[in-house]
Amino acid sequence: MVRHNKPYSWLLLLGVLSWTEGMAQEMDSVSWILDPVVVTGTRYEQPRSKIVSSVSVVDRESLERNGTINVLPALVRHVPGFFLNDRSITGFGVGPNSGGNISIRGISGTPNNRVLVLIDGQPQFMGIFAHPIADAYSATDIERVEVIRGAASVLYGSNAMGGAINMITRKANQEGWQGDLSVGYGSYGTALMSGNIRYKKEKFHAMVSANRNSTKGYRADAADNFSNTTTYLKLGYDFSPVFSVSGDLQLADAVYFQPGPQEAPLENDEREYLRGRAAVSLKNEGEKVSGALLLYHNFGNHRFSTGFESTDQNQGLTFYQNLNFVPGQVITLGLDYKRFGGRAFNETLPPPAAVGLGTRHWVDETDIYIHIQQGLAEKLNISGGIRQVNNSLFGSRAIPAFGISYHAGEETLLKASSSKAFRSPSVVDLFLFPPSNEDLQPEELWSHEFGVIQRLMGKSLSIELTLFYTEGKNLIQINPMEVPPIGRNSGSFTNKGLESQLSFKPKPNTDLTFNYAFVDVSANVLFAPRHHFGLQGYWSWEKFRFMPSVQQVFGLRNSIEPAHALEDYTLLNIRCMYYFTSAFRLFADARNLTNTHYQVERGYPMPGFNMIGGLSYSFK
Repeated sequence: MVRHNKPYSWLLLLGVLSWTEGMAQEMDSVSWILDPVVVTGTRYEQPRSKIVSSVSVVDRESLERNGTINVLPALVRHVPGFFLNDRSITGFGVGPNSGGNISIRGISGTPNNRVLVLIDGQPQFMGIFAHPIADAYSATDIERVEVIRGAASVLYGSNAMGGAINMITRKANQEGWQGDLSVGYGSYGTALMSGNIRYKKEKFHAMVSANRNSTKGYRADAADNFSNTTTYLKLGYDFSPVFSVSGDLQLADAVYFQPGPQEAPLENDEREYLRGRAAVSLKNEGEKVSGALLLYHNFGNHRFSTGFESTDQNQGLTFYQNLNFVPGQVITLGLDYKRFGGRAFNETLPPPAAVGLGTRHWVDETDIYIHIQQGLAEKLNISGGIRQVNNSLFGSRAIPAFGISYHAGEETLLKASSSKAFRSPSVVDLFLFPPSNEDLQPEELWSHEFGVIQRLMGKSLSIELTLFYTEGKNLIQINPMEVPPIGRNSGSFTNKGLESQLSFKPKPNTDLTFNYAFVDVSANVLFAPRHHFGLQGYWSWEKFRFMPSVQQVFGLRNSIEPAHALEDYTLLNIRCMYYFTSAFRLFADARNLTNTHYQVERGYPMPGFNMIGGLSYSFK
C-alpha cells in the first residue's frame, strides 16, 4: 500500500540549509579533510581521489554518532544509493524474509548475494546460500567501512556485482588500556549491551569485544522476538615497520522467530544459528613492495523448527603484492582461492522436494588477477585490470575493468570507468531442492559510470555526482510454468541512474550530509527505490550532541507481483547525547518520530515510533 506522508524532510532540509547559509557567512578558515586514504579501491593505501571507482567511506566517528549496534544500518545514512531491508528493531535473522537484504544501484538478490561483504578484504558469505549474515557485523569491532558502489569483481571476485562493502577491523592504536562500555533499553523490551577492551604494549596489540542485543518484538499477530550475542578477539604483533601479523576470531549466536506475512502469520517458527570466523593476516609494508597473505575460515550451523538444518563452510586465502618501482605506478598482482559448500538436512521433506539434501556439496574457485594504476603529471590517473576465474564447475572466465580520474582543477575531480562483474552459482542454485541445475553459468554484468567531485568554500563544502549505466545477463531465474521448475540463465536487466552527495562542515561542531539517488530499473526489483533521499545532521553545543536524520523513499517495490502498488514513506530519527564528563555520557535514540506506517517487504509491517536510551562509558 502506498503511504502518503507530510513532506517533513523538505521542511527540515529548507530549515537546515537556511541555518547553514547563515553560519557559512561567519565561517572561519575551517579545513575539512574530504580526501580520505582508502585501501578497498585498489588494495593499495592511497587518497580516494586517485581511485577511479566510486568509493564511500564511513569512519569510526560516524559509526559512533549513529549509535547502531550493527554496522549495516549506519551505511544507509552515509552511502548514496545504498538501501537496506532493515526489518526489525534489532537484528535481521537469515533467509529471504528475515531482512538484511542489501541493494546498491538497484542490484540485490533474494537472498542477498550480489553485493559482496568483506572483513579486512576477506569475503564473508554462507557456504550454501552465498549471502552474508548481517547480524554478525557489530559496530564495536569496526574502525571504518569502505564501500565500492558498482562492479568490483576484478579485485574481489564473485558476488561483487552491485558493489563491495569492506569492513576494516579496529586495533589498539595507543599505549596502554582503552575501552568502551554501553547499555541501553527501550521500546518493545529491547535491550542492548556492548563493550570492548583494547591494549597496546610496544609491538603487541589486542582487542576483545562482546555484544548482546535482544527484543521481545513488535508484531501482535505472531512471535518476532530476537536475541543475538557476538564476541570478537583480535591479536597482533608488529615485527618491524615492514612486517606484521594478526589473527581474528569471531562468533555470532542468535535465536529469532520468523513471524511470516500478515496475511499468513507463522506460529512459533523458531530459527537459530551459530556463525563463526577465524582469520590470520601476514602483511608487508615496504616502500617499493607491499601486500598481504590472508587466510580465512568461515563456518555456520543453522537449525529451524520447520526441520531444516545445515552446516556450511567458506574458506580460502588471498595473496597480493603491490609493486611500486616506477614513479606514479602501482602494479598489483593477486591470487585468490576459495572453497565453499556444506550439507543441508530436512527430514520433513519427501522426494522430490528433498533433492540434494543429506549430501555434502563443494565448489572450488581459483583466481589470478593483475591491476595497474599509472599517474601522469599529478593530474591524471589511469587504471586497468583483469581477473582470470577458474571454477571447478563452470570453467574459466576473464573479468576486465578500466578507468581514469582527472583533476580538472585544484578542487575539481572527474572520474570515468567501465567494469565487468560476475556471481558464481551458489550451492543452493546448483544442487539443492527442485529448481537446482548443475549446468548453470555465472551471472554477469557490465557497469559504466561517470562522476565529478567538487569542493567549495575553502573545502568546507563537497558535492559529488555520479551517473551510472549497468547491463546484466545470464541471471538465474526459475520458470514456474516448467514441471518440475528449474533454474536457468535466462534473466537480463538494464539499470541506470545517478547518485549524489553534499557534505557541508561550516564549523568544527556542525556538519550536514545530504544524499540523493535515482535508479531506473528494467525489471521488477525488490529493495531498489526509484528515489531515495537521506539527510544527516550533527550539531554540538557545550555538553550536548544532536544528530537528526531523515530518510525519504519514493517508488519502492516491496513485492515481485507487478499489480502491487509501490511504497512511499518518510522517516524522521534523532539521536541525542549528553556528556557528564569526557568519558561518561547519556544517550537517547528516537526513531520513526512521525509513527509512519510502511512496509519495506510486503506483508511485514515496520515498527512505528520507538525509543532506546542508555549510558556509555569510555576509558583510555
